Formats: sequence, structure tokens, C-alpha cells
Amino acid sequence: MRTKKAKIAIISSLLFLSIYIIHHYYALITPPKLIYISNNSDDSIISQLTQQGADINLLDYRYIKKYPNIKDGWIRFDPKIKLSREDFIHKLSQKDREKTRNIIMFAGDSIDDFASHTAKQTNISPKKIIKAYNRYAPYKDGAIIAGRYKIPYDAIATAIAYYCILKSKERLDKIFEKYNLDPGKDERKKIITIASIIQRETQNTNEMPLIASVIYNRLKKGMKLQLDATLNYGKYSHKIVTHSRIQNDHTRYNTYKYPGLPPEPIGSSSTAAIKAAIDPAKSNYLYFMLAANGSHNFASNYEEHIKHIKWFRKTNDNNKTK
Repeated sequence: MRTKKAKIAIISSLLFLSIYIIHHYYALITPPKLIYISNNSDDSIISQLTQQGADINLLDYRYIKKYPNIKDGWIRFDPKIKLSREDFIHKLSQKDREKTRNIIMFAGDSIDDFASHTAKQTNISPKKIIKAYNRYAPYKDGAIIAGRYKIPYDAIATAIAYYCILKSKERLDKIFEKYNLDPGKDERKKIITIASIIQRETQNTNEMPLIASVIYNRLKKGMKLQLDATLNYGKYSHKIVTHSRIQNDHTRYNTYKYPGLPPEPIGSSSTAAIKAAIDPAKSNYLYFMLAANGSHNFASNYEEHIKHIKWFRKTNDNNKTK
């Protein structure tokens, strides 16, 4: 009896699988309006297509092999015209790539800043851009590295977000490769978070490794970071951090109150800041203070740090009286 039931189950499964495969190959699909293909990505073309909403899977790998010359770039489809999966992949190898223009993620900017700038260029609402970012991004902020990104004219929010995050991952992978690193998910996030703090603390690339050394030295000693930059998250991205703000912000971004790193990156990082987070300077510095010329004075003990603070205040007072 059990043998008979098992045979029926196997036959039913095979029949269902056969019907599914036949339906899969002959059914028509609605292609996404815009697709970006990268041959530099670790993700396969099948994976890239499915992430962008194309209704295909590993069964369609045979078509990728059949039409292997799928070049990098943006491809536009008319969603009103349904295609077979083979026709869809064939067109990926044949269609002209879209002309592009630049958008910029500025170093230190938040995703809100990026959405606002991009909205002005594309007439896409900032809310749609942020929603699309949240769909693809591994972090609440900082997943798009500072730099230029080439998007097509008449772009859509999901395509922009997918592309910028994909390209950022590729750029980040190249940096890690240079340092012979293959960090896991948590270590990757830690590096990006530290880089985002460095970026907010200084625009001086020469100082970035020193700022990084202070962060790592304080973390190693179990000291609170006590950095204003970590409070410049989200809607506070460009707000001056006041004493009142430090007292009343009860989030984990407040490194005056809580030890360790903030829970997420606080904004976009440049490649210089990322490199500094990966390879900090070797120092015994635990403090830094803004100097009059816009650089920083570094100190290895609190007494020295206090001297720098007094010097800075005195210099500022003298400049005000001139």
C-alpha cells in the first residue's frame, strides 16, 4: 500500500514539474521597463535580472548560453509588449544600450540628500527614490559610495537605486581586493560605518587614517567614541550638534551616551575614507580637536586634549575681536 502511494506521489510530482516546465518555456512575460546589466558583478546575469523584477530563473540559463554576448549597460523595454523568455534574453543581447547622464552621490551626504539632488535632475519624487533604496540597500544609509553614477534619461527610481548600489558594491569589492580582504557581512558593515564617521569628521584625506586610528584605539580600550559626527544621522545630517541634542538624543547613534559604533552608517563615504577605515594609521591617539586652519590636533591623553581645546577657544576669541 505504501509503495503504491509513493509511486502515485512520484508520478504526480513529475507530472506537475513537467507542466511547470512546459508552461515556463511557452508563457509570455512582462519585461521591466529598465534593466542594467553588469559583467563586472559577482552576481550572475540571471540573478541580476531577477533582482530587477524579470520573471526568469535558472531554467532560463540555457538562453544565456545561447545568446552569450550580453554587454554591459542600460536596456529599455516596453512593458506593454509581452515576450517569451527566450525573446527577452535574445533582445538583451541585441538592443542598443541607453544614452546616459551623470548623477552624483557627494561624500558625507545622506540618502535623503541624494534623493533630493537626484529628484531635481530626474523629476522622480524623493520618496520614491528612498523607497527604492530601501528595497535594495543592506543599510539604512551609506550603501551608495560617493562618486558619479551614469543613469539613462527617463529613468525610474527602482532602476537608479539598484544600479547605484550594485556599482557601489563593485567599487567596494575592488578596494577589499586591493587589501586582500574578503570581509563577511558584519565586518563589511563595520568598515562602512567607520568610514562614514571618518567622512563626516574630516574632508582632509591626509587626516583620515589618523581619525580612523582614534576610533579604533577608543574602541579597543572600551572608551565611548564621543563624536559629534555620529549624531549627524538621518534628518540631522547637516545639523549642528548642540549640548541639548547630546543630552536629549537617546538613540544608539549617540556615542556620548553609548559605547561602540552607531547601529548603521551615517552617510556616504569616499574611497579615501573607506581605505582609512580598512588601514588606519598606527598611533596612540585617543582624541582630536579642530584646529584654527580647519585641520585637527591629535592627542594621546586627556590633558593634552584639554590644551588643544583651550588653544582653539582662545584663537577663536582673538579672531572675533579683530
